[in-house]
Amino acid sequence: MSKAICKLQSTGITIDSAASLVKPCCHFDPHQTLDIPDISEIDNFEQVLTSSLTRWIKKQTKRGNIPQCNTCWDREKSNLQSRRLWYNTKIDGTGDKVENLQIALDYTCNLMCRICAPKHSSKWNSAKETVKELREITGQPVYQTNPIKQNYSQNLKRVIENSDLSNLKTVELIGGEPFYSKNFNWIIETLYEKADPKKLEFSTVTNCTIMPQKDIIAKMVKFKWVNIKASIDGLGPLAESTRYGVDWQTIDNNIKEWAKLHKRANWGKVEIRANPTVSILNVNKLQEICDYFDKFDIRVAPHALRGPEWLCLEQLPLHVREKWKVNYWHPYQNKQFYNIVTSERKVKNKLDQFLQSTHVLDNHYGSSFKECNPEIYELAERYANVG
Repeated sequence: MSKAICKLQSTGITIDSAASLVKPCCHFDPHQTLDIPDISEIDNFEQVLTSSLTRWIKKQTKRGNIPQCNTCWDREKSNLQSRRLWYNTKIDGTGDKVENLQIALDYTCNLMCRICAPKHSSKWNSAKETVKELREITGQPVYQTNPIKQNYSQNLKRVIENSDLSNLKTVELIGGEPFYSKNFNWIIETLYEKADPKKLEFSTVTNCTIMPQKDIIAKMVKFKWVNIKASIDGLGPLAESTRYGVDWQTIDNNIKEWAKLHKRANWGKVEIRANPTVSILNVNKLQEICDYFDKFDIRVAPHALRGPEWLCLEQLPLHVREKWKVNYWHPYQNKQFYNIVTSERKVKNKLDQFLQSTHVLDNHYGSSFKECNPEIYELAERYANVG
């Protein structure tokens, strides 16, 4: 088998609610040259897995790395675990039935986060003037309202109901906020009916602002494995400033509830993991996040924000960031933190856009990022338009 083989390319399905494209993986980049089907254009997943496009992707991969999969190759070059390597241990990659399903039920969300955009959160669509200002400042096309294709959720439900889920091994829900979605209960019930819960590994990302109903949690914990990824980028006022919409006390209470479930269900059956997105907004606060979750025996697994550039931590000089190295107990995650904080990835200096955009969002939120994280704000002012 070629070292480049990825089993997701054979039996993986990812559907992004913003573009409605049906791809083998969320990291798969179509480069606007491949005829990737829209969810409205297919009847079931088997139709995608046996298509000429899927056959072409697998054939090209056998010959070597393909540019559509550069995200995984780049991670592996940095000695970091990629989705390819992770799922090669989870699924067989054989047959014509879906084994990994990664979907956004919709884009319904109750937060308007600084690192987000309308394509991932419906909350942004209530701030049309703010979105317009951000688009004018940054030139980023992601700042447009109502980017989700019409009838996305209806098409998603239709395709899932028409598909064979009997060989499904892993399910990932992304968002929006999955627990806030009106379709969340439906997907859990559907997985019970069409898949084998005892063989199913289930994971989802949550902003911890809302808990599922107790009867739904009772079904979730009967899956083979459950992974709840707590998307927390800061504590207290910084959390409220960077992820606007719900007070920190509510989030803190829900994290404590998840921690109780984590402890009762035994390690390995239900795992709660913190997944902070590291950006210029919080790169100096990572140790605080680690110390907070350590109190609940919840592991912290960070990932770096890759765009837009005006929010990337690499805008600040390396010699400044080095003082924020994290001392974390887990060797792999400690290495992740180190690699992220000391990244030498080249990005353009757009700190002027960061400051302008921060001001626009502060006005909409009715809060002050500068007051929540004065160190970062003052550094941004110092290094704007430098280098």
